Order: sequence, then structure tokens, then C-alpha cells
Amino acid sequence: MALHPQIAAFAAQLDDLSRLLRSHGDRLWSDRIDLIHRMIADSNFNGIERFLALFEGEASFAAFTLGDVKADSELDSCRAAARAMAQRLAKEEQSDRA
Repeated sequence: MALHPQIAAFAAQLDDLSRLLRSHGDRLWSDRIDLIHRMIADSNFNGIERFLALFEGEASFAAFTLGDVKADSELDSCRAAARAMAQRLAKEEQSDRA
């Protein structure tokens, strides 16, 4: 079954994010993103909730940097795009449940 276009776009953004992290030697966050990507690819909404939860707490994904100005700029852009997509999808899901 084909994914809804917005879900497919989010999955693609997660794939880009994971690739970026791996290309800079990060395994911890890239593995987490890969797990979430698999959940999303299986149409599991918990993946969206799980992704948004990465931004909570003191040692959150939002605070993570790669240590290189250019790479951090790319990470910020990719991370912000994925987060915006996840927030939009979560909001739509809440609307559908109401």
C-alpha cells in the first residue's frame, strides 16, 4: 500500500536526516531516526510521536550538533523541516480523532 503523500515526504526527510548524521559519523541519533523511519514506512503513527519526543528534555535532538559550521547549518535545516512535518501530521491526526 502506498503511503499518503505527506507521510511519504516525512519519511524521505527522515531518510535525508539519517544520511546526513551518518555521513558525519553519528550513530546514536541516526539509529534512532532509522527506527522512526521504519515505523513511519509501516504507517505507524507512533513514529511521529516518537520523533517529536526526541526534542524533549535536556539532552534532546534539538541541542545536538555535528561540530562543523556548514554541517550544523545543514542539520538545522533538515531537522527543522522534519520537525515541522511531524508537527503538522500530529496536528492533523488530533483533528481526525476529534
